[in-house]
Amino acid sequence: MSWLARQRRDGTQVIGVELTDESVRLADLPAARARTVVVLGHEQTGMPPEALELVDLAVEIPMVGTGSSLDVAVAGSLVLYRLSGLL
Repeated sequence: MSWLARQRRDGTQVIGVELTDESVRLADLPAARARTVVVLGHEQTGMPPEALELVDLAVEIPMVGTGSSLDVAVAGSLVLYRLSGLL
């Protein structure tokens, strides 16, 4: 069993930072109230499908302009800041 699958089994919320048809906007992501794991994908190719299947929720970071993705460190920081309830 994968590490992510074990986390979910043990009650941890798993959030993936990825643009999907079901993704919620970063602004709509509530603050974490329980143990949470954030999964970030590759800056160019995103999350692998097998990891995406294991997330409870996917979150997207809206962007203005022509870029298609943020630096992974920036994306992770924004999501963690939002989950902390500070953004």
